[in-house]
Amino acid sequence: MRRGKEKAFGDRDWISFSSKTKKAEDGLRIASMILGALAAMAQTKVKRPLAHSSIGHVGYIRTGFSCGTIEGIQSLLIGIFIYASMTIDAFAIVPALRQTRVKYIADLGALAKTNPISAITFSITMFSYAGIPPLAGFRSKFYLFFAALGCGAYFLAPVGVVTSVIGRWAAGRLP
Repeated sequence: MRRGKEKAFGDRDWISFSSKTKKAEDGLRIASMILGALAAMAQTKVKRPLAHSSIGHVGYIRTGFSCGTIEGIQSLLIGIFIYASMTIDAFAIVPALRQTRVKYIADLGALAKTNPISAITFSITMFSYAGIPPLAGFRSKFYLFFAALGCGAYFLAPVGVVTSVIGRWAAGRLP
């Protein structure tokens, strides 16, 4: 089996966009990544940065979709699976945090003393959201950006890396 620039459905492009449509799609991907990272920075409650991070993750995942190659589709599927797992975990922990009267990010400091298991689980989930190596979130973003570079989307990958670093700061405030 050949690797590299092989298209997902044979020799034909499985998505044939015009040049203007491709540029508009890339603009939406970049806007999604930037908006998600910047909006998450301004939040004070625990749940809202997770919601704004979802906006950014849509841009990351759509980066894999933009390639149209097998590697792009594989990175897209890996990204969706890992992101869904992290989101389910995070939103399962948030209601438990509310029972311990943790509603704001500033309240998370005392969580390690009151409920250490939730604190560790939430911290690992947030570090994965942020893309800290060697966790799954890092691997997901690595595959997505590597696929983008492989298909010639040389501007999407660096923007994704920069917004991921900004998102690290926002997610790093949570645990």
